[in-house]
Amino acid sequence: MNGTRSVDPVPEGTALTVVGGRRTIDPLVARFFAERGWSAHERGSGRFIVETGSLRRTVLLGAFAGSRFRLTALIELLEPLQPPRGADAPETVEVRYRWGAGAGRALGGSIGRARAARRHRETSLALERYLGAAGHSVHARPL
Repeated sequence: MNGTRSVDPVPEGTALTVVGGRRTIDPLVARFFAERGWSAHERGSGRFIVETGSLRRTVLLGAFAGSRFRLTALIELLEPLQPPRGADAPETVEVRYRWGAGAGRALGGSIGRARAARRHRETSLALERYLGAAGHSVHARPL
């Protein structure tokens, strides 16, 4: 052994492969974030930035801003490069929820980074459950 530690990388996001078409999945994803108080800003077709929390409070209190800690993420809704084969094959959409390895670090240091990563993982899991509860088969993997 050379004295270096092997550390599992922290995921920087989640990819959810969801059975359904964009016309069905896009509004569900938007509703999920809106119901939880996140605001969304479109960045092109199938891409938007979601954010929650108070920037002012986070600047003043850093990681101690509590539930109002500022969080942002990029959401991408992508259709597969190859369409499903056969008439019976279902459509799928890949929902990429990206928050980045440094999320929360700038305003909350290492505590803020840990808090942001935990909150993003929780939100990603809640999104997976939400889409599943809406009747869509979902497969998740880290990015």
